Amino acid sequence: MQGKSGEQAGTAHATVILVRSAECGVMSAECKKFRIPHSALHIPHMEESGTMRVCRGRNQSAMGRKGDDMRFVRILGLISLFAIAAYSQETTSLGGLVVGNNTGIANVTVTAVLVTDKSQKHETKTNNVGEYRFKPLLAGTYILQASFDTGREIKVSGSREVKLVAGQTYEVDLELILDQQIRESVTVSTGETQTIEQVSKTVDVISGQEMRDRADFSLIESLRTIPGFRVQQSGGFGRLATIKTRGLRNQDTAILIDGIRFRDATAITGDASSFLSHFTLTSVSKVEVLRGSGSSLYGTNAIGGTVDFQTPEAKSGTHGQIGGAFGGLGLGHFRGNISHGAESGKFGIGASVSRTVYTKGIDGQDDAHNTNFQTRIDANPFTKTNISGRIFFSDADVRLNSNPDTFEALPASNATIINASPNVNFVPDVNDPDNFQKSRFFSGQLSVNQFISSQLVLSGYYQVLKTKRTNTNGTLGAGFQSASTSLFNGTIHTGNAHINWTPKGANQLTAGYEFERERFGNDGRTPSGTGNFFVRGGQQSNTVYIQDLVSLLEGRLQLAAGARAQRFSLDRPSFSLTNAPYSNLTLSDPPTAYTFDGSASYFFRQSGTKLRAHVGNGYRVPSLYERFGTFFSTFGGAAFIAIGDPFLKPEKTIAFDVGVEQNLAADRVRLSAIYFYTRLKDVIGFGNVVANIGSTMRPFGGYENQKGGIARGGEFSATAKATDSTDIFASYTFTNSDQRNPQVSGSRIISTLGIPDHQFTLVATQRYKRFWVNLDFLATSTYLAPIFGNSTFTTYVYRFRGNRRGDLTAGYTFGFHKEKRSLRIYGTIENVFDYEYYENGFRTSGATGRIGLTFGF
Repeated sequence: MQGKSGEQAGTAHATVILVRSAECGVMSAECKKFRIPHSALHIPHMEESGTMRVCRGRNQSAMGRKGDDMRFVRILGLISLFAIAAYSQETTSLGGLVVGNNTGIANVTVTAVLVTDKSQKHETKTNNVGEYRFKPLLAGTYILQASFDTGREIKVSGSREVKLVAGQTYEVDLELILDQQIRESVTVSTGETQTIEQVSKTVDVISGQEMRDRADFSLIESLRTIPGFRVQQSGGFGRLATIKTRGLRNQDTAILIDGIRFRDATAITGDASSFLSHFTLTSVSKVEVLRGSGSSLYGTNAIGGTVDFQTPEAKSGTHGQIGGAFGGLGLGHFRGNISHGAESGKFGIGASVSRTVYTKGIDGQDDAHNTNFQTRIDANPFTKTNISGRIFFSDADVRLNSNPDTFEALPASNATIINASPNVNFVPDVNDPDNFQKSRFFSGQLSVNQFISSQLVLSGYYQVLKTKRTNTNGTLGAGFQSASTSLFNGTIHTGNAHINWTPKGANQLTAGYEFERERFGNDGRTPSGTGNFFVRGGQQSNTVYIQDLVSLLEGRLQLAAGARAQRFSLDRPSFSLTNAPYSNLTLSDPPTAYTFDGSASYFFRQSGTKLRAHVGNGYRVPSLYERFGTFFSTFGGAAFIAIGDPFLKPEKTIAFDVGVEQNLAADRVRLSAIYFYTRLKDVIGFGNVVANIGSTMRPFGGYENQKGGIARGGEFSATAKATDSTDIFASYTFTNSDQRNPQVSGSRIISTLGIPDHQFTLVATQRYKRFWVNLDFLATSTYLAPIFGNSTFTTYVYRFRGNRRGDLTAGYTFGFHKEKRSLRIYGTIENVFDYEYYENGFRTSGATGRIGLTFGF
């Protein structure tokens, strides 16, 4: 018998007689159990290894030589029969794509039934891009069919008869007629794939097709039309970008890459804002957005919302794209990608690169450069094992401007709100010829899924995330300028292991453990060297979490509940001076963060109405800067001035939202109305007068735990497929957000800065055969924002008028070689209405055009 699953290729094969367990006793045989690899026996419909019974007669020795000869002849005959049977049962490979409305559909059940033996029925499900793949099938003729539960009815594809020849590979696509219904599946709501009908939280999906229709090439562009999202960018492409979700702060939205957290350990608040503007759409399958608390699933910063940037798996065959665009402001953009997937579905690899350059920018000298590289490898080395590796690298270089400044006569008190008027009471950002920022990040991921059984899956992943920022500023530019260079280096290692157990079809339980270790480094350099310094710090955490998903009443009632506990420990910081702060402290473990989350939805199939509710508390881990932050001063002798607090408690929030969804016109229209409420119970803020940390003085204030404010409002949206070739999405958001303490000292203004009360978005796409035109439009009401006066050393609050930005894109796609090749030509006019507006005092561009083309194969 071949041992160890065929590891020893030259091992001889022994004769094996297989009988049913029940027959063993009838034959009065002595039975022994052996573990026999499936690959060695070529027995169909058997697991990778199974228990077989090998029998031999009890009285073999009494039969004599003649009996031995007869037994030998019989054995030879059985061997011959077994060889003939094995030869006749050679296998073949079958897979393909399930589409509906020209889009791959996830979570579709595909069945294959052997015509000559109806008991030979095989079943599989499509992945997140609509691909399906069966395990090796016996040769023969099969009836192939796909079915999908829409929540109201089951849609079935027409049956197809497929003849499979041994040793061949077949790709068969199936189409589901969905009556142009709105179909989506997501993972960000629970960490597991769900159809939109199963989701009990507030989720949005930006498909790859929508991003192509809009000709977006950065993540920030795609996110600005999400209801409840306030997206700002200070000074154009490559500069600081922020997301405020549901009236909350920049740090309250978590960013994920393929479900794994991305954040900058060197950022003041430990979030991803420093690198948001560097996420270009080099290779992305879709972007999923969870609005509302997500900390029980995704940990720190997932207080108001979670954005998951999902990369595509390689499809069967070799595919690629190469394209570019150029336009106003000195734009030059290049993108190329290539992928190859094995026909067996067991291996796929893809790589992509993009380069975006603005040689002029808004003021003619705002040049910006960005290079992104991505690669992904997916492998199924064994039937029940899936391994995936991903790399995401970004390198950016931008020229920064001086910040906006106050101008002319100002009110005696900063408690008065000033109606912003450029070059009358404030000066927008102006050119600073020697102010540069270089940013780089590297994310490497490895994930493994092991299917123990149909009910139990063991999964795990590891990520190393490195971030680096270098700011160099000279003496030129507006206001006081000093020559210096600041370097920030951060590293986060994350390891996660969890199990998914489905004891019954209606219940799915997930439990896991996560370890995270982060390091922070800050170096300062001056031309003379007298102001040089360095700081190092670190912390780590251990986390356990659990989630249970329950589906009842034939899927009409969906319940989800989760909990998470994260415990921290600190490393002692190190400084370049011997008399550094925090050096004599006993660093006990900071308080543990606990979160809980629950949601429920009920779907009325008859009327197409869904009611849902979601409640959860969120948290944010204090950043290393908030724990050990200092600034370095050379006035009166070199010294570190402490502003951090190692013993800060995590921020805590409580949030809930309730909503109703209504499907109309045979599911071609979906209406949604949501009320949301978030209270920031405990936050980390900067106090002007704060307590000392042991013997460490904090004479200029510092970080402390404070009480936060509240944000509440409503989100209303409509998604419609007006015709088979017309897609429309519109939303309106009302937000009322207030802080307990003024964000600008002395102003007595508690309204949250940067948040408009009203926001409207529209995305409309019209197609006519190969031609399409798209309009995405954003309009907001007025909002408040701070501007610091360099001459008065006082911050004033200004009221800016809202945005009115519309981007218009149109294009045409040529098909060649039976549609296996394509050439896509498009053009975009940004800010098509040429509306002048300012983002917190920073200028924005007027009407600007660009054109591009993409060749695909």
